[in-house]
This record gives sequence, structure tokens and C-alpha cells, in this order.
Amino acid sequence: MTAFIPERPIVVIGGACGDMLLALPRLPVSGEDIEGKDLGQQIGGCAFNVARVLFRLNVPIINGMPVGNGSWGKAVEAAMTEMNLPVLLRNTEMDNGWCLALTEPDGERTFIGITGCEAHCSRELLQQLTPPDNAWIYVNGYELFGEGGKALREWILEQPQKKLVDFGPRLPFIPADFITALSGTDVILTLNRDETRQLCGDGDPVAQALRYAQHSGLTLICRLDKEGAWICPPAGEPTAIAAYKVDVVDTIGAGDAHSGGLLAGLSAGWPLADAVDLANRVAACVVASQGAAGAPDWDTLRRYFPAARLP
Repeated sequence: MTAFIPERPIVVIGGACGDMLLALPRLPVSGEDIEGKDLGQQIGGCAFNVARVLFRLNVPIINGMPVGNGSWGKAVEAAMTEMNLPVLLRNTEMDNGWCLALTEPDGERTFIGITGCEAHCSRELLQQLTPPDNAWIYVNGYELFGEGGKALREWILEQPQKKLVDFGPRLPFIPADFITALSGTDVILTLNRDETRQLCGDGDPVAQALRYAQHSGLTLICRLDKEGAWICPPAGEPTAIAAYKVDVVDTIGAGDAHSGGLLAGLSAGWPLADAVDLANRVAACVVASQGAAGAPDWDTLRRYFPAARLP
């Protein structure tokens, strides 16, 4: 692996919103009253979580996260200012959304989301973004589904830059024609185990993902929890990248952290396998801490994983 010299900026498109964290002994059933523990608030959202990783790894960021007109918008802008991110997309009609994140003792998380301006990008707003030719574009499925995501779907298909697309839990609601239109382009899809099954079919996830990659001409990254991640290319054999063992506190933001680490490696021009290895390390750090805000810097990565491949 060569030194880490990030040269390609990352255009981070998507949501920055409030996260309200609550610990529960288990999820309640309908009509039940149970006691929870308030774990505080932080700014999250998939895109913001990715941007936080990139900021801490010293990767150049172009801010494609809308900021709204209410109290959450003020909090989002303050968090962006701390990361030296100027606001490029401002929505004067809606506030940013927020999310109630429920965590169980085993670290599993459940989300209740309130959508805000991040899911309503107009073409006029997106025209404020002018990605450089050498940029990578990141986009998440939360902003791609429904009528509110139509302008963003069109904009994404018009951009010639390489892209990392994380459909996330909204995968079942993203129009099939948009997914089909990505075929054969410079797009990497990153999917967890459930999303791999939804997109690629039942059965062995790696075999199904490889079949989908060969059919679509896209590279798939399959994130399989403690089993690590698999790179499934359109041509060639799949490659396994081992996970890093940590004590899991919760899994909030794990996929976003993985995307951020992956993009950091790609920004530096690393081979995809090395970029995924970095992504595995970053995600391991995040799940070992509470909430999505535990993205590591380089010193933390070296301290946690002294034997890992490092720049």
C-alpha cells in the first residue's frame, strides 16, 4: 500500500439530521409501557456520518447536505462549521429531519425517522453543486426514493464522475428503472446482508452478489458483519476482506462508517481491496463506541489496529 495522500474530493450528497439516542432492554410490543435510558443527542444522518469519517481522515469534502430553516438546521450548520464545511445547499422552507435511534443490549438498533429537507432536493438546489471531474460522489438511498428524490435521481444519472451508492433500508422503495440505469456505469454499490438479499436474491449472499455484478456490470461491496466484506466485481472472482474483532457497543452508523472509510481509500487512489480494509477498520471503531459519532482519526486507527495494513 502506498502512503495516504487524498487527492480526489468526495461530494457527499444526502442527509444531515438530528439523532436522539435511547437504550431499551428490548423493543416494546404494541400498547406496552417500558422504561428506557436517554443516551443524548448528536448530529447524524447517513451523509453526515460519512462526512465525519472523511473529515477525521483528512479527506477533502464537497458539502452536498441540505441545511434547513429550523432548530435542527441550526444544529446541523453548527456541526458542519466544526468540520469546516461551508453550507452550499440551503432550504428556506423546511427544517432538517431527525431520528429516534433505539438500541438493545446486544447492540442491535431500530430507527424511527422524521423526514426533513434532506429528502427534498430540487434541481435548482442541486445546481449549486459543481463536482470536479476527478471527484467521487456519495449518495444514500434515504434521499433517492419517492417523489422527493426524483430530482436527485436524475442529477445522479447525469453526472459522469465515479460514484458510491448506498441504497440502505430504502432499497425496496427506490424505482427499479433508476437501479437499472446504473448498470454498466462507474458505480460501486455497497450493501449489507439484508440489502444483498433484497437486490440480488435469496441464497448464498456472495454467490448472488457476484451473479448480480456480472449481469449489471457493477461492482458490489457486500458487508457481512463479523464475516467481513466481500468485493464482487463484474469480471473475476470475489475477494474476501476480513473483519476486525472488537467489542460491539451498538451498530448505529456502522454502514455509514464503512462507506466513509471506503471513500477515504478511493480518494487516495488505493486499490479497492485496501480501501475496503480501511473501511472495515473504521467501521470497527464506530461499533465499539456509542452512537455514530465515534469515527476515528489516523492515530486512533493505528492504536486500535497496530498490525493492520497502514499507510
